[in-house]
Amino acid sequence: MKKYIFAALTISFLYACNSKSEKNDESHAGHEHHDSDNPLDAQTKEMLAIHDSIMPHMDKLMDFKKQISEEVKITDSLIAIKSSSVLKSRKEDALKVQTQLENADKAMMNWMHEFKFDTLKTLDKTQAAAYVADQKSKIENVRTLMNKSLADADQFIKAKK
Repeated sequence: MKKYIFAALTISFLYACNSKSEKNDESHAGHEHHDSDNPLDAQTKEMLAIHDSIMPHMDKLMDFKKQISEEVKITDSLIAIKSSSVLKSRKEDALKVQTQLENADKAMMNWMHEFKFDTLKTLDKTQAAAYVADQKSKIENVRTLMNKSLADADQFIKAKK
């Protein structure tokens, strides 16, 4: 269910971005383009490209979250039967990776909910540039979190085999 809601939000976000871009392009057809008139400048495009590069990894993140959650349950069951330092260590590692995945997921959701494309039209050039720089920094942090959590989860899952 969460995947479907996430997919719907993502599609809506991307559609809104594309619609806004198309409307902006249509409204400026035949007119001289100025950076202050077009909030979709190079910096904004870079920021959105970062977002777009992360989005395909969300399915893998959700898959890892499910696998790690199952691993925690199995390890708990094994610990209940016969506790050992190896099992306890495995559970601690699983919980660490699970937390990383949760944090990456939350960071992405927060960025998507907080970023307001329409805000760019209401800001002057200086404020818009600062807003985009801030948002770009935030999405770069999300990318870093995402890449690290996916790599750690992949390593954890492979170590199990």
